Amino acid sequence: MSKRLDMKGIGKSFFATRALDNVNFSCVSGEVHALVGLNGAGKSTLMKVLGGIYSADEGGIEVNGSKVSIDTPADAEAAGISMIHQELSLISELTVAGNIFLGRELKRGNTPFLDKREMARRVREQLDRFGLDLDPNRPVRELNSGEKQIVEIIRSLMSDSWLIVMDEPTSALSEEDKDRLFEFIRRMKAEGIAIVYISHHMPEIFAIAEHVTVMRDGKIVLSDRTDDTTEDAVIHSMTGRELEAFEKPHKQISGEPLLSVQNLSKPGVYKDVSLDVRPGEIVVLTGLRGCGAPELAKAVFGLDPDCNGTIKYQGQTVEPGRGPAVAVREGMGLVTENRDKNGILPPLSVRDNIALPYIDKAVRGGILDGAHIEKVVTKAIADTSTKTSSPDQEIRFLSGGNKQKICFSRWLDEDLKLLILLEPTRGIDVHAKADIYRIIEDLAERGVGILILSYEIDEVVMLADRVITMYHGKSVSEYSYPGFDKDRMLADMSGAQQAG
Repeated sequence: MSKRLDMKGIGKSFFATRALDNVNFSCVSGEVHALVGLNGAGKSTLMKVLGGIYSADEGGIEVNGSKVSIDTPADAEAAGISMIHQELSLISELTVAGNIFLGRELKRGNTPFLDKREMARRVREQLDRFGLDLDPNRPVRELNSGEKQIVEIIRSLMSDSWLIVMDEPTSALSEEDKDRLFEFIRRMKAEGIAIVYISHHMPEIFAIAEHVTVMRDGKIVLSDRTDDTTEDAVIHSMTGRELEAFEKPHKQISGEPLLSVQNLSKPGVYKDVSLDVRPGEIVVLTGLRGCGAPELAKAVFGLDPDCNGTIKYQGQTVEPGRGPAVAVREGMGLVTENRDKNGILPPLSVRDNIALPYIDKAVRGGILDGAHIEKVVTKAIADTSTKTSSPDQEIRFLSGGNKQKICFSRWLDEDLKLLILLEPTRGIDVHAKADIYRIIEDLAERGVGILILSYEIDEVVMLADRVITMYHGKSVSEYSYPGFDKDRMLADMSGAQQAG
């Protein structure tokens, strides 16, 4: 039976901020409805109202014309609505079946013992239904990002959901896993499942969605069939203006290496990797997920003592396990790939999150120089165009793109020499991406060395002065601007060169 969701006249305010303003949003079973907008446009707030995380101040929700009350996540689940968040909520030590049945485990008769066999059988039944090859008894810690995404979706389907909200579902996926997810989505559509698909990637939206709705400043500004609109029209609706194209400046890179890594190895992760980064140079590591690049970058920052090889920084040999506090004193900065988990301190304010690396420097005679901190914070917010109500606002209430800008802004002081960026634009909108690209180039122009990990090939060639491709922990090839060849790079990343 076909189902239809209607959110009518939804309004929501947080103190003086109007987050949602008379929003009308609909979707039907068997379709993918893309919901897009800049970070802070209101799309996440709207979906949190649908998921029972927030309560609307005005308006109501209807399913097939009948009003439903969704005041808690349990109410949403009872209405057949599930949300899959960008940062997945799986428990690594449990099996696939254990995660899917978490909180509603099957017991053996009237005993307290789990019926693991029956739970695995039911999960296998669902996997077979969609042609998925995944062992229900396999621990989740052994799965790749794409397989984990599938476990989350199967969990939603087995709770009888007819509508699934997917928030940036491909942000942590390889190209191969993206294709697998899209095929899974097509099969779900054929089964009558409705999907609200939140993404900043225009090609994905036009490849998988039948309908697209754009939000800006808490309002719907465009809602149309994807066949009847264009990527440019959607982007223009998101920004309210033409997006200024980012153009890589041409620059000469010379001088002695700021960072020199020689034959760095960690058993089972990466092997004999060597690279240099010069002042003002942007070096990008790329490969498929699992290639070892993020672990290598973290070792440079002093986060891993269990590796062998040589790391020279500013001409001096440094220990890979020296710790991040020492790295920061040496003029290094790191922006991690998971801002919500280990990039920010959610209960603290924007000011406190920016000030963290500066506290030692701001102590004068044993007393914290508040005026210096305030100056640093004000400049950082302005330099990164961060949208916040005030420096006192708790950072957890900022949009993803603005959180990411804060993660950047804490490193922008004059002592920065080397900045390491892991997936710097993961899960942020096109406008925030352009801002971050400009921040990176401004830092390079200032003489800061930049080491980036990115899995997005278009981003790689847009930003890099030099690209190092990796496959199964080994560096494959090195390319210098402007002699980039995306096809060859993709072949390196997939292991095609080795196979040949």
